[in-house]
Amino acid sequence: MASSSRRGSRKNKPVPGNSKQEKTASRSDRRRNQPVSGSTFTEQIDRFIEPRLSLILIVSLFLTIFFGAFLFDVKISTGGDDSSYIEMADNYLKGISFPTFHGPLYSMFLSLPILIFGVHVVMLKLFSFVFVIGHLIFFFYTFRKHFSPGLFALIMLIVSVNSAILYFASQTYSEAMYMFLQSLIILLFIKLLLVLTGDESVSLAEQIKYCLILGFFAFVISLTRDIGIVMLISMVLFLIIQRKYAAGIFITLSYFVFLIPYKIYKSVVWGSFQATRTGNLSEILLKDHYNRAEGYEDFAGMITRFFENARLYLSKHFMIGIGLHDPASADKSWFVTFLVTGLLLMALFYAIRRSKIMLFITIYVGASLAATFIALQTSWDQMRMVVIYIPMMLIIISWGILQLSYQKGYGILQVVLTGMLLLVFFKTTGQTIDKMKTNRQVLAENIKGDKYYGFTPDWQHYLRMSEWVGENLPDSIGVASRKPSMSFIYSKGRDFYGIYRLPVAVPGELNYELKRKITGGLFAVPNAELEAMPPEFLMLVRSNALAFVADGDDLYGIYPESEQLRDFMDLYSGGLPVSKIATDSLMIRLEHSSASNYAVSPDTLVKELRDHRVDYVIMASLRADPNANTGRTINTVQRFLYFIEQKYPGIFSLVHQIGADHEEPAWLYKINYDFYNL
Repeated sequence: MASSSRRGSRKNKPVPGNSKQEKTASRSDRRRNQPVSGSTFTEQIDRFIEPRLSLILIVSLFLTIFFGAFLFDVKISTGGDDSSYIEMADNYLKGISFPTFHGPLYSMFLSLPILIFGVHVVMLKLFSFVFVIGHLIFFFYTFRKHFSPGLFALIMLIVSVNSAILYFASQTYSEAMYMFLQSLIILLFIKLLLVLTGDESVSLAEQIKYCLILGFFAFVISLTRDIGIVMLISMVLFLIIQRKYAAGIFITLSYFVFLIPYKIYKSVVWGSFQATRTGNLSEILLKDHYNRAEGYEDFAGMITRFFENARLYLSKHFMIGIGLHDPASADKSWFVTFLVTGLLLMALFYAIRRSKIMLFITIYVGASLAATFIALQTSWDQMRMVVIYIPMMLIIISWGILQLSYQKGYGILQVVLTGMLLLVFFKTTGQTIDKMKTNRQVLAENIKGDKYYGFTPDWQHYLRMSEWVGENLPDSIGVASRKPSMSFIYSKGRDFYGIYRLPVAVPGELNYELKRKITGGLFAVPNAELEAMPPEFLMLVRSNALAFVADGDDLYGIYPESEQLRDFMDLYSGGLPVSKIATDSLMIRLEHSSASNYAVSPDTLVKELRDHRVDYVIMASLRADPNANTGRTINTVQRFLYFIEQKYPGIFSLVHQIGADHEEPAWLYKINYDFYNL
């Protein structure tokens, strides 16, 4: 594992990252292929900046703390994942369940401050602030000696004022912790690389110590977010490329040294309480995470997903993150996508020839982005998926352009690159100042005690309803909601059951299953043709429904074959015979329909609520477009209750409403199971 080229053994072991070794690597990385004589544009700036880099760190830390304080958000975000981490941490601390959402470690970490301070949201957010500051420090010490000081100073300033990064400094998302661990691991791996490629001999014990440390942190980051496993894969792949096989083996074994006891602990202590990980293969392959009836992606679909995600995250979110795209615009560009991709590939090309350090960084970031583009459905569309790579993407792209500028005739690129980084700095600073002005009033009102100020009316009413439930219903009564973790926070720790999706089935598959169970056949009836029935007769008919099939805006009830039921429908349908369609004929019609179609079993929905002892449901008017009241809402709960109501009219009764009918209200409904002897 030690370098094969040594100039002799020495008694004293080298300190990893010592100044002589790092300066040599630094000069090699920064100046290879530069003109032999004269002074380039960046060299002139570098000579001025290099002795002042420590000052740049201090200024960057000041800017991060200053802007981070004014952007601090004491509220829980409406995304819901941040409150989920808190709820899982609380459940873990109480021994109720093991965290499984997007990686368990962050919730396990949050359980420690919760043990000390309780569920104190602001206190938990402060840990994210510390992680962002720690990330900036490690980022500085990772690249300060391996990159142009002048350009690196600009990138440090960009990162320090970046509102996309600072947003996560006041959230209980795992991004801040992940960025902290990511920068720490890269710093440690570069130190290991310098040890392995240095001229001085290093003992096997010293090398194993480094590999154990890296294996531990690779294990930690993989538990923080599922994508973290790419860090281990990238390190091992890089070491194989560099023919450092022993180091690759040691790091891999070190990872399992920590993973195996963790798996044993999880199995022995938590056993059947483990939930299925959301990141498993079946979830990844779904076309729509919230609609299983859409089925699974084939190979062509995965290729399409990869390119669409590349366009989404490279031309939209990355460009928003560096201030070159309007945050309010959903525009995406293939040109920008291929430009960014080309710049990353150019950096990879030069890194293979000139810099082991940049080669590793490029492999890691490229592999992480590729895995993200494959694993995520395009509907996720969130900045958080790419924001963790923005600092390193700036380094990679800038380094690649700088290498190109050393070629004869391309020197002007150094001026262009410096100008672009200055533009990015001023644009990101402008974005951050604008957000700071917007947040100032919200933060002031929140600090004064109005915890709902800053939320739109739909969210205010939903959260106030959650608070009302916490104050007025005993904990023994089960309540369901669309965002149970947010309800948990605002009801001061009450558990809610989450209705995250409507359980739907492919119509043909459900028809097949029903035909296996029901003797005598099935037929379908358009729902609209039964609406003229008197309510008491409609209740009798609908109670026989086995399922409902939606074809766009049209809804069909599926009923067991019965001459008596057919006659009853015709008798009380308003004088006109009801259309009765063989279910097989309906399935053929659906196969040729251009509209979205799916099937729902109302009894399956009722069983889900009964199994989780749900007696009440919060239904809210949460906006589909968070920035405007367009009348369109996140209607998962509405649809869930609607299909139950189709078979069991009158099963829900309104208990409480917050907000007027025209003001995006929230409602609390009681489920009257006894009304139908359910």
